[in-house]
Amino acid sequence: MFESGIERTIIITAIVLWFAHGWYLNERLKHVHKKLDLALEAFDGLRDYLYEIDPQFDDERQLLEDLHESLDNGSMSFSGMNHMELIKKKEQEGKRTLNTPLIR
Repeated sequence: MFESGIERTIIITAIVLWFAHGWYLNERLKHVHKKLDLALEAFDGLRDYLYEIDPQFDDERQLLEDLHESLDNGSMSFSGMNHMELIKKKEQEGKRTLNTPLIR
């Protein structure tokens, strides 16, 4: 198959370099993924913060508080149904809700 030792050495060296290059690129890709995960976590925290202070979600937050109060008190309440209706209404109007992801 190989006529001389030089050809064999060149082919084996090329294969070793090919694997080494693949390993190097894989390690670089791991670092890129770590940085990307950090950036996405930061954006998720920003989203939570903005949703906490944004007045357009006050109605949803109030309905959720009413629902939690009624569940804690054990009383019958239609807060859950009202919350679902509000979410459907907002989605039909094209408005964001508390659970709307940043990227659609």
